[in-house]
Amino acid sequence: MKDGKEFRIGIAVVALAVTIAICMGGYHLYMEYGVKKPLTEALLQVDGVKNVEILDEEQDWVIRLTLANDTDLKAVFREANRIAASEIGDSKYSIEVIDNPSPELSSLYDDLELGLYQGIANSSFIWLAQWMDDYTAPHDAEYRIQVDDENLYLMLSKEDHYLARVIKRNAAVDKDGRVDVDA
Repeated sequence: MKDGKEFRIGIAVVALAVTIAICMGGYHLYMEYGVKKPLTEALLQVDGVKNVEILDEEQDWVIRLTLANDTDLKAVFREANRIAASEIGDSKYSIEVIDNPSPELSSLYDDLELGLYQGIANSSFIWLAQWMDDYTAPHDAEYRIQVDDENLYLMLSKEDHYLARVIKRNAAVDKDGRVDVDA
């Protein structure tokens, strides 16, 4: 009689393990073919997107986009964001742009960074565009700067290399709802 109970417990444990394995496998297949593959295919249809890599890191999704050198970064980023929001739903995600900077472009961006953040903090985008003209001209680098209510989009390019940045426009808001432009 004791052997029969042990046998049933053993079968129950094996059945539980098989059930968990089937559920995990089903979840993995759903994520691969029900979410990642359709999302990748939809993002590859966006003009300017050359490659898509989707990572599921713990509780967040990371969507990495490789773009063509002459891409309209703002249009691509906004469209990718719209597609991701509709495909992923309420899950948290971030979009990263994989670029191809040269050491010279990386150094130029480092030099520009302070002015970029000053332009964002003061919402001085006309000044920022003029300043970018003056600063990038001696380096023979081309730039494209765009802005919307959430981000500033920067593309720097020189020869076959490009650097793409999407910079959040976070305005500091006081507790009473006023925006602090000196933040």
